[in-house]
Order: sequence, then structure tokens, then C-alpha cells
Amino acid sequence: MIACDLDGTLLNQEIHVQPKAAQLLRQLWHNGIHVIIATGRSWRTALKAQQELGITGAIVAHNGAYVFDPSKRPADLYRHGIPRPRAQEMFEWSFRHQAHMRFYLGYQQPVLLTRLPDDYDLWWKPSDRLVSPGTVIPRQPLEILLLGQKSVDQFIQDFGLIGPDYELTIFDHGHYREVNICAPGVTKAEGLEKLAHHYHIARQNILAIGDGLNDVPMLKWAGIGIAVGQGLPECHLVADYVTPKGSDDPVTAAILWAEQQGLLGPLSHQQVF
Repeated sequence: MIACDLDGTLLNQEIHVQPKAAQLLRQLWHNGIHVIIATGRSWRTALKAQQELGITGAIVAHNGAYVFDPSKRPADLYRHGIPRPRAQEMFEWSFRHQAHMRFYLGYQQPVLLTRLPDDYDLWWKPSDRLVSPGTVIPRQPLEILLLGQKSVDQFIQDFGLIGPDYELTIFDHGHYREVNICAPGVTKAEGLEKLAHHYHIARQNILAIGDGLNDVPMLKWAGIGIAVGQGLPECHLVADYVTPKGSDDPVTAAILWAEQQGLLGPLSHQQVF
């Protein structure tokens, strides 16, 4: 199995899959190797990248909180979401403070929006659903997204940065902040471990490629971890190999190195987890 991060790794600056990397990954997939997108982004973004790759199979999204296979029925393989009572509490808070929040429920489920932002026409999706204050969250959200400035301050004041069943990751974009709310302790390694058991693939037969802080647990857990040269030093420290810093296609560099090391031959049938 090859697990590959998206931003800073497989995607270029135009947010498309690198063509050469796509060709190599597609060939490996045809050769029987599971090619897995492992991303902190939503299931929708991950599915779009998989379709651009031209492959099928499982996806690890929402930073490991969600593993699904859109080619299967049912599609869900693993969920580690925010409990519904807590999600409902945050949902009702968003209406009291007129905040924009999104609730991601999973594949073929609508993304619930409590308010439409000014730039909504630039990124709207057909599966988005604007909901009213009386709506009941139908299932555990995999992730809740909050955008704003004052609303973010108020949310942190009311809920704190971490609770018994949720934690916040905050990204500062200058004129606004983005808050990702998920279950505590979710990692890509968690999602990949569940998927490895599902596919009966030994941990030492898993190669992971990534560049960011949320990739560190995955790179440490996988049998072979490859860090992107332009990525964070924390990734370099735990990696078995670091791609050249000048490479504009780190996934291709990673695959070529792995082939030279004889790591991409037939997978072992030994099931050691």
C-alpha cells in the first residue's frame, strides 16, 4: 500500500495532481498495489483527487477520522466523529452567534451549512445544504468547520481549545481564521491502521509520503516513511528518505527512490500488524 498526502505532496500549486505522479501511481495501482489518498481535507476534496488519478479504492480523509471506499456499498469503512450531542450543541451555538459553520457527515451525505458566506458563489457544491435552527444533526459529523474572526474568539471562549470529545486546530489566514473541529487525537495513522486490517496488509508493506505536521504520525507508523524535501523538519526527522528539495514533483521522486530500493515489488503475504 502507498499512502499519499495531498497538499504540498501530490497536488501542484494549481491544486491538481502532478501528471507524472498520477501516471506512476496509476501503474502501481494496476500492478496490484493499493494507492491511498491520506489527507486532512474533506472527503469531497479527496474523492476529486482520486478521480483525477483515475483509480478506485479506499480513501483516508478528515485527517484519519474517515475511511471510505466510494466503489463499495456501504462505502463507510471507519468513522471517528464528534458525538451528536456535542455537535448539536455547537450547531445551536452557531445560530446564536450568526457564525458560518459546516458539518461534514460523510460520502453521499450533504454538507450542512448554518450560514452562507459572502464568497459562497466561488466554492459552492451541489451537495451543500443550508439548514435552519431547528434542524437535528442526523449522524456524527466527521469534522466541523468554523470560519471568522470574532466568532472564532467567541467559540474558543465558550468551548475552549479541547474538550473530552473534540479538539480544535486553528489556521490563521490573516483576514479570517479557520477552525477545524474533530474528535480528539485523530491521525492519518489511525485511519491507515484500520484500513491495513481491512485489506490484510502488513504494516511493513505500507509506504507513506507527506510533508506536514499532520503527516508525522503516518510517516512514523508506516513501514517506510518518505518526507517531502520542501516539507517541515519534523517530517524529515522521522522519515526513512527525504526527497530532493529542488523537486517540483516529490511523489515521483519518492516512487523512483522506492523502486530503486526494491520496495515496490509484490506485497508480502505475511500479516504482521
